Amino acid sequence: MTFSSTEDIDCTIGVSRDRDKIRSILEDCLSDDDFFCRKGRLLLRQLGIPQGDDLILLARHKSKVKYGYVLASDTVSHILDLAGKKEKQSLQRLVESPFFLVKASWLYEHAPSFFFFDKGKAADLDDFIVRFADEYEAGLLENRVSIDGWEKVRNPHRVMGVTFWENQIFDPVALVDKMRCEKIEGLELSVDFHPFNYKKLLPEEFSPEKRALIKEAVCKAGLKLDIHSPIVGPYAPLPNPKKGQQLFFDPLKCPAVQSETIRLACDIGARSVVFHLIDHKRMKDMAALVKKAEGTPVRVTFENYCQIDGVQNSAMFVACLDEIIGFLPEDVKRRNFGVTLDVGHLNVEGEDPLAGAERIGLWCLAHDVFLRLHATDNYGKLLFSPPAYSADVHANVSGRGINSALIITLLRSLGHEFDVVAEQIQPLSPRDIALIHKAQTASVDEPYESIVARGKDRLANWGFEPLIPSSISSKNVYRFLAGLAGISGLKEYLVLRRIQDQKYLSVDEARKISQDFMKMPLKFRNNLTEYIDEMILPVQSEHGVLQKSEIDLICQNISGALFGTINNEHLDRIFSEVRSYRKGETICEQNAVGREMYYIRSGEVAVFLGENQLAALKPGEIFGEISLFYNVARTATIRAAADITEVGVLTRSGFETILQDSHPYSHDLIYRLYSILPDRLRNLNEKYRMAINALSLLTEGRERKMRIGEGVDAILKPKENFFPTITGEEARLLFTETKFFDAGRTVITEGDFAEGAYLILEGKAKAVISSDGGEKIVLGEFDRGEIFGEMALIDNKPRSASVVTVTPCELAFMEKGAFGRIIEPLSSLSFRLMAFICLSIFRRIIALDKEYADLKKMLGKKNPGNKEQTR
Repeated sequence: MTFSSTEDIDCTIGVSRDRDKIRSILEDCLSDDDFFCRKGRLLLRQLGIPQGDDLILLARHKSKVKYGYVLASDTVSHILDLAGKKEKQSLQRLVESPFFLVKASWLYEHAPSFFFFDKGKAADLDDFIVRFADEYEAGLLENRVSIDGWEKVRNPHRVMGVTFWENQIFDPVALVDKMRCEKIEGLELSVDFHPFNYKKLLPEEFSPEKRALIKEAVCKAGLKLDIHSPIVGPYAPLPNPKKGQQLFFDPLKCPAVQSETIRLACDIGARSVVFHLIDHKRMKDMAALVKKAEGTPVRVTFENYCQIDGVQNSAMFVACLDEIIGFLPEDVKRRNFGVTLDVGHLNVEGEDPLAGAERIGLWCLAHDVFLRLHATDNYGKLLFSPPAYSADVHANVSGRGINSALIITLLRSLGHEFDVVAEQIQPLSPRDIALIHKAQTASVDEPYESIVARGKDRLANWGFEPLIPSSISSKNVYRFLAGLAGISGLKEYLVLRRIQDQKYLSVDEARKISQDFMKMPLKFRNNLTEYIDEMILPVQSEHGVLQKSEIDLICQNISGALFGTINNEHLDRIFSEVRSYRKGETICEQNAVGREMYYIRSGEVAVFLGENQLAALKPGEIFGEISLFYNVARTATIRAAADITEVGVLTRSGFETILQDSHPYSHDLIYRLYSILPDRLRNLNEKYRMAINALSLLTEGRERKMRIGEGVDAILKPKENFFPTITGEEARLLFTETKFFDAGRTVITEGDFAEGAYLILEGKAKAVISSDGGEKIVLGEFDRGEIFGEMALIDNKPRSASVVTVTPCELAFMEKGAFGRIIEPLSSLSFRLMAFICLSIFRRIIALDKEYADLKKMLGKKNPGNKEQTR
């Protein structure tokens, strides 16, 4: 970190001949244990620096040099002026501390974005700082927690709590007391600066007296104590989450703070300090962090992280660990190094946490490395929205996204003994505590190898299962699960994992689907699993390996995923057609093919599989979304369960009208469609390709395959109005270039990355993909007024198909950069363009799904014994 202290000195006090002396005093104060820096301030005043200016100089120097954040001098001056008002007693006393002045100034600059969301006034900010000072003095400096009479917690629950999200308690001793009263075995203390929670403390805020008291409190209660190093900090270059980045995110970019954290751990009796592993290229520097604990009882443990540059799955993580231990002396590795396994971060990176935990657990055993566990819950790398700013939502450990108990059992069967930290936002519930405690204390009667061997035998004797291809059954981690919970337990686990593969779902929707699945009686869960087997069975490759599942259809049957985050007022307008049903009347019938979906306005409906009631749905819930997009039979019967039940209905034609009109009330839906429809069409393209490949095993003629797609024209009719949502003038702004192609020319190629999208002004083209045998499979045809190539602009994935001209074509071209500039502002034009694209993709999904359904029927006729042969 470079810093021109001369410039700041001149700015604060004018040109001084004592610059070198002043600079030396400022540097010494960076490590001063005195919260008020009394010695340094006295020395500065002896050099002629006025009272007040000494505080500004110390505060700005500390903020910039030690923490990397440049404080505006106007901010510091304003805080001092505010403190000068007589009625502001706490603030007046506390600004005598340079660091408190730093923290108050940080909060003052960050609060507009993090507390007031750009709606606060100057007076609100002043009141906020005064309140912060009052709470800081009362809750930390003057707070006294009596530890007289404390005794060790007897038989504590085998789980540790966290303080990262604690926003009520300032005093760390009070946090220890809270864990003591909850009778859990310890806590992981978060030290940090949070712009959104001013009750977090940095190491220099722990006075020597407070450190000694924390150590004594932990010892008396018999609790375990660890520290999570700072990971947030101020945001720079601007104090705004949209325009700045957290300065403490990478521990290697704030070394002074991290060194102080290790010293704090020594002083308060903490056993471990957790650091995130962020920069894969600086493992030698990470090893240097471990060496800072050399000669102390503190372990520096590195935690796998997620959503950084590059993928940090378990393979990458252990590769980094291999490199780190190469820089460590053996005694330092044994005494001062460790691993914190965060299963939630593995899940967000797209890796099964069970498989990742196995790899990391085996590595730690092989290298005799200390292991601890962060248990948490999330639903993978899914869509998210505030207040969750990441897919790593830290839900309760007893949730259904990650099976924490199973992971603990696996690691214990490997021979590990370790602590489990329940890293969740909500306070620990009795259910959370019981789940971890039971997994930690249950007897482990068999070693990992024995359970794996039993699972391997079970899988070998079971025969082929579509949900359990060889890529699953050949892995020891899934053999372990089959050996522990049986084949049905393995299949259930795989269904829940598949739900998290649906990238178009939000976190809340994935949670609801998973919970709904697990709420089903065991018989229904088994039936649904069998239904999945039957659905995906006809599209196996010649090797019998499932390449792409249709689990998305199951997810959409269980929950109205697409509409899940739209408010009720907008849903009332989207589902404008209303139908009334009396109790017992059937709304839709199992096995009937549907063309519409429903939104419950009032009353209640019951869901039946056969004659067995599966669930009840209340007002505000949605069902039947699958029928809007796919030509499949209803998987359940829905009947009215109240005297009068009113449902809103959305048909396919009504859906098209919504996209064409693009009213503001539909913008949430349009944006959601824009995000997810490309994946749905890509998935359907792939399933269509697989069905063609399967059919090619049973028929010798290629002519039939080449004719598939002819029926698409009847559905994708050319429109008189090229742009049902966009004016001609707007279209000219979007499509800036015209290109001409002769018949038989390839316009875009499958697998290429997108440079732009095309609109057909004249002529006809077709979308084609290649089968495994190299034959061309026609997905559909595009006519005058239709757009193609737009999917790769939306999700930046390679082209999913090639487009070849059928007749000479005149095409308008939209460049990728222009597309992004139009979409980014989310203006009226943005939504109308998104609606136009969604309408195009929606029509293609409907058309292609019809062809796909016909293919599956044909495949079933060609090989009616397929199911029995593969069981």
